[in-house]
Amino acid sequence: MVRPKYTKRDTNHKPIVNQCRELGMVVWDLADLGGKVLDTIVFWRGKAIPVEIKSPGGTLTDDEAASIEELKTVGVGPIIATTIHDILKAFE
Repeated sequence: MVRPKYTKRDTNHKPIVNQCRELGMVVWDLADLGGKVLDTIVFWRGKAIPVEIKSPGGTLTDDEAASIEELKTVGVGPIIATTIHDILKAFE
């Protein structure tokens, strides 16, 4: 896999990551990897959740959709987040 020279982040990416960190979550920001790797992995309250951050109305790439389906086959529940509330709900 060739590492992309630039990956475009959604406009809400940085605010969501910052809000997560302000709440004490550990966020591994992987957005620069691109391809099949989802944007972040968020760790909190004994759980780790892969998170693809999308602007409202944004669509998944084919690679992102394939990654989400592949992770589900091994019991991992990735989420698509447009706000911090989507992430908080996933940790309930």
